[in-house]
Amino acid sequence: MIMIKKLLLTPLLLSIATAAVTTVSADEAAGKAAYMLCSACHNADGTGLPVGDKKMAPSLVASKVVTGDPAVFALVVLKGIKKEGTEHIGMMASLEAVYADDQKLADVLTFVRSSFGNKAAAVTVADAAKFRAQWKDVKEPVSRAKMAELSKPAE
Repeated sequence: MIMIKKLLLTPLLLSIATAAVTTVSADEAAGKAAYMLCSACHNADGTGLPVGDKKMAPSLVASKVVTGDPAVFALVVLKGIKKEGTEHIGMMASLEAVYADDQKLADVLTFVRSSFGNKAAAVTVADAAKFRAQWKDVKEPVSRAKMAELSKPAE
C-alpha cells in the first residue's frame, strides 16, 4: 500500500516542482526581454556599453541605485536622469511609456536587481504600481543629487 502511494505521489510532486521552476523561468524570461531596450546603453552584461574610452551609460553591476531603495530605481526607470557632466555619453531617458504596464516594470526592475551579480529583492507588480503612483507628479528627469538625497536612509 505504501509503495502504491509513493508511486502515485511521485508524479504529482514532480509536476508541482516543474511548474514552480517553469514559472520562475518565465518570470526571468519576461525580465530579460524587458531589459533588451536597456542593453542598448547598459550592455547585455550590465557593465555599460563601451564607446571609445567612455561608456554610453553607467554599469548596473553592484549599482547602489539598482540594489538600493527600489522606489528610487523605479523613479530612474520611469522618469530618466538629467544629463549632467560628460562621464557618460548617453542620457537616461524616461521609459515610462515603454514600461506603462506594471507587470513589465516589475519584470525589468526585478531582472536588473537580480542579475549581473546583483542580489536585491524582487519587485512585485503591487510594488511597481505603488512606485508609479508615488512618482506620478514628477514631470522631468531626476538629477543625481536628488537621487542621492532620496537614497539616504531615514534618520
